[in-house]
Amino acid sequence: MKFSLWLAIAGLFAGVFLTLTPSLSDVPHNDSEFVYARIVYHLNADGYRVHEVPWHHDYNFSDEIFPDVLSEVTNIRTNRMSYQLVDIDSPELFKYPFAYLCEPGYVELNPKDVANLREYLDRGGFLLVDDFRTAEYSIQGGVRGFEDDIAVFRSEMKKVYPNRDFVHLDLSDPIFHSFFDIATLDMPAPYFFPGQHDVEFLGLRDDRGHLQMILDNNNDISEDWEWLDKGNRSMHEARTSLEFGINDVVYAMTH
Repeated sequence: MKFSLWLAIAGLFAGVFLTLTPSLSDVPHNDSEFVYARIVYHLNADGYRVHEVPWHHDYNFSDEIFPDVLSEVTNIRTNRMSYQLVDIDSPELFKYPFAYLCEPGYVELNPKDVANLREYLDRGGFLLVDDFRTAEYSIQGGVRGFEDDIAVFRSEMKKVYPNRDFVHLDLSDPIFHSFFDIATLDMPAPYFFPGQHDVEFLGLRDDRGHLQMILDNNNDISEDWEWLDKGNRSMHEARTSLEFGINDVVYAMTH
């Protein structure tokens, strides 16, 4: 990365996270060039046993930090309020070309959800799926045992695209170079369960090979976004998680 860009990021962190100005949060949606959707979805049986509604995890702290950083690092004009809660079965989803979905191990898609999500993705919508894991041991929902969120979400997505499956992404994929040149996909998860598998990046492609979806398995990049301005996460890990998220947005808006 060029020295000038590093200076910009350093200045960004100093200006945004240490002296957050109230004027940024006062700017309404319609002054933004980019607003993304945080998807509100229907829960499966496991989703009712956790202490927080799964789609709500990291809301709204991460949602305010991420678009703020996006506007400072890129030329995309946005602000801390450039996000919107949107039901997965709502026609409102089509207003937002980029959407975020967390804790997909708790998703249950009904027929209306399936039809709406398929049309959204077919029209060119992009989905960032975050905050889930495969672990040999987990206490999620008070159940001690194996957890495999990706298998649950894969089964649900088969309702949407029966003939498509998630694919493993490696460093050569264009999404990792759409704005920042990511040097490695090896990164620590912000929290870890005993027996948790390694961080991996998966995708779902359309018929032309373009990504419609990226999945951060055994990871939770928005956790780093959420705690960044509170000083609970290292600056290196926070910067890395923001680079991945910004690349996702730039890829989605240019493909």
